[in-house]
Amino acid sequence: MHDLIDQAFHPAAKSALCHRALQHLPGWRLQAAAAEKNRRLNSRAFTELFAGDWLDLLSPRAPATNSGNWPTLVESARIAARACASTGWILALVGGHASIARRLPTACQDLLYAEGARQLFASASSGANCQLSQEAKGIRVNGHWRFSSGIEDATWLMLNAPCPNHTDAAYTPRFLLLIAAHEVERLDSWDSCGMAATGSHDLLTHQLLVPHDRVFALHKVFAQRLPAFGNDYIDRLPLAPYLTTSIIGPLLGCAEGAYTAYVTAMAGSSLASDPLIAERAAHSAAQLYSAGRLYESLISRLHEAGTHDRALDARQLLLLKRDRAYLAQQCVQAVWRLVERLGASALVAGNPLQRHWRDIQAIAAHRDLAWNDAMTAFGEACLKPINVSVSPA
Repeated sequence: MHDLIDQAFHPAAKSALCHRALQHLPGWRLQAAAAEKNRRLNSRAFTELFAGDWLDLLSPRAPATNSGNWPTLVESARIAARACASTGWILALVGGHASIARRLPTACQDLLYAEGARQLFASASSGANCQLSQEAKGIRVNGHWRFSSGIEDATWLMLNAPCPNHTDAAYTPRFLLLIAAHEVERLDSWDSCGMAATGSHDLLTHQLLVPHDRVFALHKVFAQRLPAFGNDYIDRLPLAPYLTTSIIGPLLGCAEGAYTAYVTAMAGSSLASDPLIAERAAHSAAQLYSAGRLYESLISRLHEAGTHDRALDARQLLLLKRDRAYLAQQCVQAVWRLVERLGASALVAGNPLQRHWRDIQAIAAHRDLAWNDAMTAFGEACLKPINVSVSPA
């Protein structure tokens, strides 16, 4: 009985797309082991994700894009991650980057989508040696960039970093640059034990010149805009809370997939009558049920703020980060309890539960789920003098 994984979706998510994702679960499960072994999703997987409209949910040029699709993106990623966490990650993280593209000028969008509606936007983290330098015809880009999920199949790359000699550097901390994916050198560096199929390789840029019309002030792109701007709250409100919270979909879905794998393996086996096995199944089920309610709350807070054109204040952002980190810890604990006492026979790479265990550790290591940063910031706010304190909920 898998009562924690019911078929109910968040009320703000479009049920038709979520049901379509459920129908694809068997196929995604079949592809998961091969994807991990090959360290990437195959081209058929991306074709399915586009054909099913999931990778187009936030695109400015896709027919599926109307309004209020952010909860559907997160829920679809959650469902996919029950079978393959890497598929869920590509949906939530890489698919979510289209929300940046839709905030850019129309002329820039025309360039990004000149080859058709199916465009995939990867990102990467800047390293210590990443350098931007302003020149007459654009920004010169050099350096080693890390963790570019989906770069093998991406058409465009979104990078951001400071540019010390830029004319606007005094009031623009970081600049967003749009680069055709084929213009960078990809390093086959992604050898993580978890989330292997995301293909999150490092990149090198060598004296790459990015024209000025593909360079933007990052804080302006991500900022809150007038209520009349765009027909979706993802266009109007500060973007960062939505982008960084999208990963709770693959996080929870991966933990739920681990639970399903555990129960499927144990049901009807000689271990099914072991009280310890039963206790662990019940304990993790209860913990994931509780995690599911926190997950729903996180989506609801952002969706309700969006529908009322209301940006989260400083206190609400601290709560959001605290609860994301807590959700990650609960999911990791629930899966660890299931794998802890399985025995040597289960310690094989092909065991689906072991794959979910590897994957969820990699997801929980993401900076937007970091425990120490989130809890320290919230705790420090709680311990300030009473007139500026943060309440516990």
